[in-house]
Amino acid sequence: MKEFELIQNIFQASVMASTQGRGDLLLGIGDDCAQVQVPQGQSLVFSMDTLVEGRHFPFDADPVDIGYRSVATCVSDLAAMGAKPAFFTLGLTIPESDPQWLAGLAQGMAELAEPIGLALVGGDTTKGPLTITLQVHGYVEPELAVKRSAAKVGDDIYVTGLLGDAAAAVPIVTGELQVSSERFDYFYDRYWRPKSRLIVGMALKRVAHAMMDISDGLAQDIQHILKASDVGAVIDAASLPISAELKQWQPESAVTLALTGGDDYELCFTAPKEQAGEIALITQTLGLPCTKVGEIVAEGFSIQGYHGEITGWQHF
Repeated sequence: MKEFELIQNIFQASVMASTQGRGDLLLGIGDDCAQVQVPQGQSLVFSMDTLVEGRHFPFDADPVDIGYRSVATCVSDLAAMGAKPAFFTLGLTIPESDPQWLAGLAQGMAELAEPIGLALVGGDTTKGPLTITLQVHGYVEPELAVKRSAAKVGDDIYVTGLLGDAAAAVPIVTGELQVSSERFDYFYDRYWRPKSRLIVGMALKRVAHAMMDISDGLAQDIQHILKASDVGAVIDAASLPISAELKQWQPESAVTLALTGGDDYELCFTAPKEQAGEIALITQTLGLPCTKVGEIVAEGFSIQGYHGEITGWQHF
C-alpha cells in the first residue's frame, strides 16, 4: 500500500473524520500544508512528542494501545498549558506496510482524539524502525496560558490523580513480570491509558501560577518549574497520592515510584494559598483527586520523609 493510500484508506475512516464541519480548518490533508484559522482572542500553542519502539513501548505491543498512548502523552502538554485541543499531525516511520496494524493504530488514536476534538490534519510516512511522532496544536487565551515560569514563593504545590502506577506497570507490560489477572488489568490500563487532564487544565488556568505535566517523575519534573521560576520547593513524601493497589503490591518502593517513576502524565501545578477553596471546588466537581504535596520556597529543593536518590526518567 502506497503512502497516500495509507493515509486516505486507514486514517480517514477514524482520526480524520473529526475534521468535518470545523470552522477553524481551512485546508486539511491533501495539500502541501494544512491551513487553520485561529479563533479570535486565542493563541496557538503546540508541542511534539516522539515514541520509539523498544524505548518508549515494548516490541510487539498492541497497535491500539500504542495509538491511544501516543495521543495521550502528547495532549498532556496541552493540558499543562490550560489549552483546548484542536489539531495534530503525525510523523509515522514503519518497517512495513501492514494495513491491519495501521488500522489498529488509527483506532487507538481515534479513541482519545475524537472525544476531545483533536483532528488529524497532516503528516508524513516513511519506512524504517517503528517511530511515532505527534505534534499537537491547541488554543488558549494569550494572557491565561499557564507557564512553568510563574511559580511564586508561598505557593502550594499540587498534583492531580495518582502517582507511581505507570512506572510500576513497566515490567508487567514488557512481560518481565507475571502477576494475577486482576493486578495485570489494573496496572496495564494505568500504563497504556493515561487519563487526559485537559478539562481540569483548562479550569485551573485561572487560578494556577505555574503548571506542567508529569512525564519523567515528579521529583525531576518539578525542578523544571523551579528553574524557570527561580524558586525552590519542599515536598512532603507522606502526602504523595499513591493508589491502594500500589501500596499493597509494592509497599517498600511505592514512594520511590511515585517520586521518580514517570509516565503518569498527571499535572503538577502551583497556586496561591488563597485559591485552595477554588481548587477544591474545581477538582471535586470533576471527581478528580487533587493533592497538596508541598510548598514553593525561596531556594533549594528537598523532599521531607524521603531518603532515596532523587532521580527520574533519563532519555540518554
